[in-house]
Amino acid sequence: MELSLLDYRRFALMSLWTGLIVTVGMVFALIPNLELIILSAFLGGVALGPRRGLIVAMVGEAIFSALNPIGSGLGFPILYAFQILSVGLSGFSGGVLSSVFHRRQNYLIFSTSLGLVGFVLTLVYDLLTALSFPLSSGMIEGTIWATLTTGLIFFVMHLVSNTILFGLFGPGLVELVNRQLEMHGLMGG
Repeated sequence: MELSLLDYRRFALMSLWTGLIVTVGMVFALIPNLELIILSAFLGGVALGPRRGLIVAMVGEAIFSALNPIGSGLGFPILYAFQILSVGLSGFSGGVLSSVFHRRQNYLIFSTSLGLVGFVLTLVYDLLTALSFPLSSGMIEGTIWATLTTGLIFFVMHLVSNTILFGLFGPGLVELVNRQLEMHGLMGG
């Protein structure tokens, strides 16, 4: 199998983006409720498309969660799987929505839309990771609501911070990613 120069460049970009996701996770690991992994994974999807964005996000999250300085996800297989799945969904979503972001839009609509996307992706992440505890312990009845209400303040803070990050910084970062892709001949693919 022979690869073109463009394929090599895409593999290099995938590797760099995987490293970016892991690095961003490590840098912000000790700051409560401020994480940039979901946004980084989403932008990876914008840069790489749905399939590659999914792969990069899943691999990046798998590495970060396994090496997380606060505690490895490897000790909690269901949590580990749900983290990988939900961050992978972020990368996939960025790829699916990237065609929408290539068109010029009203900044306020663009920012609000990205904020909403950030909210939904974070909600999915928080619900899946919260669901992992009752599933892991075998206690399903009643523990799901107890888990959700116990972590409610953290969920709300996480949802608010990611909604703000997506809405405030997302439009500029999407534009930056698209300009770089065009500049390096990687647009579309």
